[in-house]
Amino acid sequence: MFLTRRQFMKVSAGTMAALAIADKALALTALQPVIEVGNPLGEYPDRSWERVYHDQYRYDSSFTYICTPNDTHGCRVRAFVRNGVVMRVEQNYDHQTYEDLYGNRGTFAWNPRMCLKGYTFHRRVYGPYRLKGPMLRKGWKAWVDDGCPELTPEVKARYRFTSRGEDDMLRVSWDTMGTYLAKAQIKIAERYSGEAGARRLREQGYPPEMIETMKGGGTRTFKYRPGMALLGLIGKIGFGRMSNSNLAMLDAYVRKVGPDKAVGGRTWSSYTWHGDQPPDHPFWNGIQTSDIDHADMRFSKLHVSWGKNFVEHKMPEAHWFIECMERGGRIVVIVPEYSPPATKADYWIPIRPASDASLFLGVIKILMDENLYDADFCKQYTDSPILIRTDTLQYLDPRDVIKDYKLFDLTHGYSKYVQAIKQEYRERLGDFMVWDTGKNQAVPMHREMVGIHQVKAGIDPALEGTYRVKLVDGKDVDVMPIFQMYKIHVQDFDLDTTHAICQSPKDLIVRWARDCGTVKPMAIHSGEGVNHWFHRTTNGRGAAMITILTGNQGKFGTGSHNWSGNYKTGIPQGTPWSGGGIGAWGAEDAFDLELDPKANGKEIRTKYYAYGEEPAYWNHGDRGLIVNTPKYGRKVFTGKTHMPSPTKVEWSMNVNLLNNAKYHYDMVKNVDSNVEMIVVQDLEMTSGVNYADGAFAINSWMEFTYPDMTATCSNPWVQVWKGGIRPLYDTRNDLDTYVAVATKWVEMTGDKRFLDLWKFVLENKVDVYVQRILDASNTFYGYNAKTLLQSEKGWFVMTRTYPRVPFWEHVNESKSMWTRTGRFENYCMLPEAIEYGENFVVAREDVEATPYLPSVIISSNPFVRPDDYGIPITAMHHDDRHVRNTKLPWNEAKRHVNPLWEKGYQFYCITPKTRHRVHSQWSVNDWIQMFESNFGDPYRMDKRTPGVGEHQMHVNPQAAKDRGINDGDYIYADANPADRPYRGWKPSDP
Repeated sequence: MFLTRRQFMKVSAGTMAALAIADKALALTALQPVIEVGNPLGEYPDRSWERVYHDQYRYDSSFTYICTPNDTHGCRVRAFVRNGVVMRVEQNYDHQTYEDLYGNRGTFAWNPRMCLKGYTFHRRVYGPYRLKGPMLRKGWKAWVDDGCPELTPEVKARYRFTSRGEDDMLRVSWDTMGTYLAKAQIKIAERYSGEAGARRLREQGYPPEMIETMKGGGTRTFKYRPGMALLGLIGKIGFGRMSNSNLAMLDAYVRKVGPDKAVGGRTWSSYTWHGDQPPDHPFWNGIQTSDIDHADMRFSKLHVSWGKNFVEHKMPEAHWFIECMERGGRIVVIVPEYSPPATKADYWIPIRPASDASLFLGVIKILMDENLYDADFCKQYTDSPILIRTDTLQYLDPRDVIKDYKLFDLTHGYSKYVQAIKQEYRERLGDFMVWDTGKNQAVPMHREMVGIHQVKAGIDPALEGTYRVKLVDGKDVDVMPIFQMYKIHVQDFDLDTTHAICQSPKDLIVRWARDCGTVKPMAIHSGEGVNHWFHRTTNGRGAAMITILTGNQGKFGTGSHNWSGNYKTGIPQGTPWSGGGIGAWGAEDAFDLELDPKANGKEIRTKYYAYGEEPAYWNHGDRGLIVNTPKYGRKVFTGKTHMPSPTKVEWSMNVNLLNNAKYHYDMVKNVDSNVEMIVVQDLEMTSGVNYADGAFAINSWMEFTYPDMTATCSNPWVQVWKGGIRPLYDTRNDLDTYVAVATKWVEMTGDKRFLDLWKFVLENKVDVYVQRILDASNTFYGYNAKTLLQSEKGWFVMTRTYPRVPFWEHVNESKSMWTRTGRFENYCMLPEAIEYGENFVVAREDVEATPYLPSVIISSNPFVRPDDYGIPITAMHHDDRHVRNTKLPWNEAKRHVNPLWEKGYQFYCITPKTRHRVHSQWSVNDWIQMFESNFGDPYRMDKRTPGVGEHQMHVNPQAAKDRGINDGDYIYADANPADRPYRGWKPSDP
């Protein structure tokens, strides 16, 4: 507060006058004098304040529920209720009671588990931004009343499809909401079904490849998104059930087809769309993501945090990595800025943003040059000895070398009975060859010849050398082990060059490399911060390769792991003996429903009618990646398995989809104006709700009236819970929203199967569905749904080890990996990878955030042979920069300057998660606004502040000083001005 001298004197005079009044008159309104106590043992001051203090914590009852935002923790917390109102939320301190069927128990070491989000959640439940009931947009309601006319420019304007955010939202009943959504979806499905629908879409300008994905079904234009579905296996994956089964029923009704031709909707992803998926992991290990129970961090003697802020973003479980210090471990942090984890580190390696792969390749060179790699591990468990043809860059195939070669018979092995590899895929994958130093010749191997099995076969493969092999067609070809090829590849990354590219200090590069080669067990942990870099695939493969070369995989305290969203719906894992896992709920066959409440989960028949899709294509103008290239003309880069279909219905839940999307104004102006129905179901008012046609108001976790279930990727617990207070408003559970629409579909079509899909929701027996998931999952098999719910505690996800360690069976029991070769793979021989120049781990500049040529591959390796499609290096359209593959050695690459850099765009904008929020959740919570901002102020002394806290930007101190920016100043940042604020913008636009 700032006062002028005149104001100060005026206030002072009033204060002195007030103090002149008898002190008794102010006894209850002014501060009382301090009571002096001479001898505290002889007398004690007034203690009446204690009654008030204790009364604040008095409660009538308490209950537990799961705090399950997308932060990967899923903490069971306890809410304390007074007069029917939740007064506070606390940690439950009960992990020592968690158990499994075998008598294993959790430990006190997991306590406490809750962060400031859980601490303040009740302030969201009772907050002013709660949605209090269903709503429909006024213009959209009129559009449905008028028969859902096709969206011509005139119709879009009349019903405000081009100005959704300015339209009124009308409160409606649940029955009305269900009626309008059901009617609109039937109309839209009819409009875009069959050849007539395809013709309309062609006239609207959609590429033929997108239309072909629909298979004639208008429901393929329906995009349902169950946001981070593991957060609620019943409510969230229930939305996937609707996309799969209810929409297949709708398609069958609209097109009059049978189950063999019916198609469901397109189910939008969450984990990959957010940039949470580490795209490298399927390349080197064959599974979606490698992660551990956080308790495993205790075992690490070298803990490396690469682009991961465990301190602020893994709050309830950050102590596990910090405890490395107590156990004599070393902590290394690799991030551009001096971050909170860096304060815990033995050393911090600063790095130029997005140059990570160059650092990793420099470290790999040191490991190879100084023989700091584990040669036996490389030979037995990795692709290092596999021979590559120098002409085709493909594996040397035994069928090309040995006449009439027959693949090894694996029909009785691990590949068939555990990994369920069909014979047609086995033929496609084939075998490979290594150079046996004992026989001095190339010998064939198969994917199960791993570890002890390779040793028993008497094969000692070479890691280095170049060899000539004669093919059955008489041709001689040169081949090399992958390890040898990498020795050539990393010659570009001597210490000076590595330092020049990534700007990390030379002494720290060497120190970290030698630590990686000598300290075991070692683990590298990455996070969403580096997942968002455009070429994260190759960056992550580089980090993993360091752990692979040094044998730091498959053992406690080792690995290359990633931490982002709570994605792991594979936790309820299906097997041939248990059943379909989570599919027993999410993919029950729409036309063969099991209506017996006592049926075992294994008895549920599953069939996938829906098909997955990435929202990234919707965010790319609702188009696949198709580029006109100088060399090949129109080139379709999006493969058939990933090709999107046109978007005409968007329905999202448990996520602020529009807020997640990039290019907000372009999405509102150019993309969503072509979408005929947008529905959001959420807890609070959000930007997504503001631009929606309909909004469902749903119950919070503490108001659930049905049981739900969750698990996480960072701890070993599965949890079942219900709410403990009555819903405050006209809100319902997620399942009720699906029932509201399905009920109307029954009325409109006469097909009762729409509601049979939700039979046990209608009967208030949702535990039947919970039990089916438990029955059908090998990780939950034997658990009882009612026991889990009534116990009010977590139960172990039953995996082979505790803590859970990925690839433990591969390394300790010589089982094949989930990769082509059954081994850890550092080389990728996919034709696309070779075409893009990413068959090796390569250092690529970012597609935009670089001072150099965008997307350039820094390499002189003759075995990196990318195709640039004839796109000149001067082309700066985002699609051109995206697909162009230019290869240059560093001494040439550094001479090219990004045109944006020349124009003054010389800051990197790194957007990590804020301290105490999850994406945009908790953004409007007053306490969180204060906790997470350096400028939080409950009195709002600075009236420019919109609330008690504000978003803040961290700027390099020297860069800020150079521009006259001081701490606490307001600043404005903008990026590439192309296509801002949206494509086709004109100065005359309103």
